[in-house]
Amino acid sequence: MTSDLFVLMTDWGTQLQPRELIDRALAQGYDGVEVWWPTDPQAQNRLRAAVDSTGAALSLLTGGDASDPRDHIEEIHRRTAAIADSGLAPLHVTLHAGRDHWDPADHDRLADQISEDRAETGLDVLVELHRSRMLYAAHAAKRVLERHSDLRVTFDVSHWLVVAETMLEDQSGAVELAISRADHIHARIGHPQGPQVNDPEAAEWAAVVEQHLRWWDEIVRRRRSENRPVTLLAEFGPVDYAPCHAGTRVPLRDPESSNLWMQRTVRERYGASEH
Repeated sequence: MTSDLFVLMTDWGTQLQPRELIDRALAQGYDGVEVWWPTDPQAQNRLRAAVDSTGAALSLLTGGDASDPRDHIEEIHRRTAAIADSGLAPLHVTLHAGRDHWDPADHDRLADQISEDRAETGLDVLVELHRSRMLYAAHAAKRVLERHSDLRVTFDVSHWLVVAETMLEDQSGAVELAISRADHIHARIGHPQGPQVNDPEAAEWAAVVEQHLRWWDEIVRRRRSENRPVTLLAEFGPVDYAPCHAGTRVPLRDPESSNLWMQRTVRERYGASEH
C-alpha cells in the first residue's frame, strides 16, 4: 500500500541543479522537492527531465513580482498557465500573491483570477499565508477567505505569529478558517518575535512546537477524511531567516539539520512514507 504522506525538501538556499537536488532529497529520505518554477525554458526542461527520470514528488512555487495590481494579476495568470502547459503534474502550485498594502478591491480581483485559473487549469493552485502578501495576517486573510469560498491555501502560520506578535489566541476564528482551506503545509516553527526558531529541539520552544503540531493535526485529519494526500514541506530557511552568530552569518543550527528533524517529526506523528 502506498502512503498518503509526502514530505518534501525545499530548494531554498541551494544552488543545486534539479537532478542534484532531487537525488539529495531522495537520499535523505524525502519523497520529493518543492521548488520555484523557473522562468527560463532551459531550466524548465531540466526540471521536467529530473522529475521524469526519478519519479520524485514535485510541488511548485510561483507568484507575482510586479507592484501594479493589474500587472501582478496578469503575471500570476501567465505563470500558472505556463505550469499547466509544462507537462508536469505538481502536487500543488503555491502562490506568493498580492501585496499587503493594496486596496481590498485589488485583492478581490486577484482572488477571482486565482480561482478562475485553478478551475481552468485543473492545477491545485494555493495561496500561501505570507507576510507582505495578500494573506499577510490573520485578520486580513479572514476577510479574503470569507469573500472567496473557492480560494485554497498553503498553511504557513509562522508569518501570522510575527505580524500579530502573539500565538493568535485571540484570532482563533481566522486560524480555523485557514485550516479549513489548507491543502498543503509549510512546516516551519515560528514564534511571536520571528518566523523561525533558532533550534526546534530546544526546550524553550517546546510549547510553540506543540502548538504548530496541533494546528497541523487538524489539517491532516481533514485531508485524510477527504481521502486526499497529506503534503508537508520542511522549510527551515538559511540566514537571514536562520538566527546566526554575530559577525559570522553562521547559523546557530544548520537549517538542513532542522529540516531533517522536521521530516522525522512529521513522519513519526503522521505515519511513515512507503514510497
